[in-house]
Amino acid sequence: MIIPRERQRPYFVGRRQAIEELERALTPFDGSIPPHAIFVTGLPGIGRRSLVRQTVPAILNFRKQVEIRVGEEDSIHDICINVADRVEPYSTKEGLERIVMDIRGLPEHDALQRTLRNLRDLALAGELPVFVDEGGLLDFDGSIRDPIRAISQRLEPNDDAYVFLISRQRPHFTSSIFVPVIHLRPLTEDETKRLVSLLANRIGLQMLSGEISELSEYVAGYPPAAYYAVRLASDYGLDLVLRDKRRLIQFRLSVFLRHLSESRLSDTEQNVLRLLATYSPLPFQVMVEVLHSKVRDLSDILVRLIDLALVITTEEGHYRIADPVADAVVNTFGFPPDAQTEALTRALSRYLGQKQIETPQLELTRVLFQAARLAGDEAAAAEVIHFASDLIKLTETLYHARRYGDAVRAGHAALEERPKSVKARSFLIRALIQEEKHEEAEEEIERLRRYTHLRDICYLRGFLRRKQHRNQEAIRIYKESEKLGRRGSAISRELAHLYLVTGNLEEAARYVTQALEKHGDDSFLVDLWAKIAIRRRDEATARTALQRLELLDELHYYHRLSRLEYALGRWSEARDAAKKAVECSSHPPFEILAQLVYCDTELGHLDEASEILGTLDQRFGHIHRDIRLALRCRLEIQRGRYSEALRLCDQISSKTTSYYKRIRHDALAGETRVSALSDEVRSDFEDELARLEEELQDVATESLLLSEYAEE
Repeated sequence: MIIPRERQRPYFVGRRQAIEELERALTPFDGSIPPHAIFVTGLPGIGRRSLVRQTVPAILNFRKQVEIRVGEEDSIHDICINVADRVEPYSTKEGLERIVMDIRGLPEHDALQRTLRNLRDLALAGELPVFVDEGGLLDFDGSIRDPIRAISQRLEPNDDAYVFLISRQRPHFTSSIFVPVIHLRPLTEDETKRLVSLLANRIGLQMLSGEISELSEYVAGYPPAAYYAVRLASDYGLDLVLRDKRRLIQFRLSVFLRHLSESRLSDTEQNVLRLLATYSPLPFQVMVEVLHSKVRDLSDILVRLIDLALVITTEEGHYRIADPVADAVVNTFGFPPDAQTEALTRALSRYLGQKQIETPQLELTRVLFQAARLAGDEAAAAEVIHFASDLIKLTETLYHARRYGDAVRAGHAALEERPKSVKARSFLIRALIQEEKHEEAEEEIERLRRYTHLRDICYLRGFLRRKQHRNQEAIRIYKESEKLGRRGSAISRELAHLYLVTGNLEEAARYVTQALEKHGDDSFLVDLWAKIAIRRRDEATARTALQRLELLDELHYYHRLSRLEYALGRWSEARDAAKKAVECSSHPPFEILAQLVYCDTELGHLDEASEILGTLDQRFGHIHRDIRLALRCRLEIQRGRYSEALRLCDQISSKTTSYYKRIRHDALAGETRVSALSDEVRSDFEDELARLEEELQDVATESLLLSEYAEE
């Protein structure tokens, strides 16, 4: 089943200046030679491809666009294969494999020539190639990557071929190459109002001029936000949207999805979105099989999701998650369950094994590779075509899915094919740190020094030191990264967290406030804002932060709410919130489970606490050893088994932390109170108790719980 692409095209509002810039670039009136490569930059969903679609056909003889996605570290051979898939004929899986093998055996010069020849064939067929940046057009500094540079430089003034390059990042040119750049900015205030009004009229939503103005301010000139905000107002009422506006700085797609899922999105619709957010594009038949859905039911669901601008159809009639919502869908609904990934591997493998293939299939084989690797089916993965960029993307996906061990393996595989990949090695390093393989992480950081800026090396080394609880050293290294030019919310968040851990609450608050001014709806920052307020015993600010966090990240909202209630001594309320946090995820993070252990222990639910500790040992037995031991010590203290707590305490490796000292103190106090000890042992225990009491005098009673030492 194929749903017409015309159904999903949004209104094209404003952009007069961008249209004029593009027209001038393509038809210069000063006698200069028209370019055959043009960059269009701006946020995903802001109208980059729509601009090309609206403007180019009137100037050049192209009847449609052909999207070619260029991934991180794609070589000229990879790009050649991608273009050949759209031009060179084949009708079987084996036919595609022959084309791929032939291209991979070419010298670079010949691969470039074949790419140019196929681009010219596309132009003669009236098809405009649009290269979409997925990390492969520009490097971290904005410089054009070598394969794209080579293609752009070889397009002659009288060439039949044109290429448009779509990226969210602006390019930085050297003297050897220049490509015209059309940058799409957010819509103006008047353009935004016009778009909101058109969208409201389209779905029959009555809005007053003042309401249009207020909603326009909320979407901040971003077309996808305008669409989703109007849809939300139609489905739930304008009052709800404006109430959210008072808590958030800008409209957030995750908020739209969460509201939608509460009453308007069925479980199957959520499954479709979750599947496509990780694996796109997919054929209709494969989705029917994987989701165990009836053809008519899935057809109706896809129509609805396309109408909601959450899903799009490709030129081949497959289905892809809309770019602006991909990350928001993962953040809201998570990754597909393992069983679904395994089912997709089988179904897609059968689909690609058909005798006749009528449409380009390269993208689907690469999706199959990703699914097979995520499903742990190495045999299936080995049989299909993949690019190095697929392994790099897989490393990032596994890291964000908290599958750190798998991310390490994928990262090593990616680096075997692309040893200079900054992204692959960076995520490998972060995964190694999370796995507490600190020496190996240090070695990889040294290797990375050859390929990236010192500021980024400092950032990773600061992350390593923080995870080693070498907090003062981590602060020093992060500050060095700042001096070298590292910017953004991530480093501000890291420094705020470290100042919090070290008890410098004023600096922690300063850094988080500074970051919130530019990134006020970053869920990690808002969570940290709440955490700092809790430590400062500022309940009013903590509640304000939690109101915002509730809209952004349900899991961490309940976790942080539990911490607030715990700090206020409201143990039952803290436990209720901790349980809700655990229920938000099929695989709750370590710190979420650890907080529930804390609450259960405090309330005397010792069997429940022991059971969760068993889960922590089973799932995280290779990391956070000290914290797991300390949690078990606390449980034994609550049981009155002080000698067992002391035995476990002796196994904690880091004996300088405040949590070790506090637990050791409480276990010693209990043992001296209830046990018959020899005079010598009692004297030693009392001396140690006195020393610990002195050392703990300057440690606030509301200092971090054990669970928070594991927070990322």
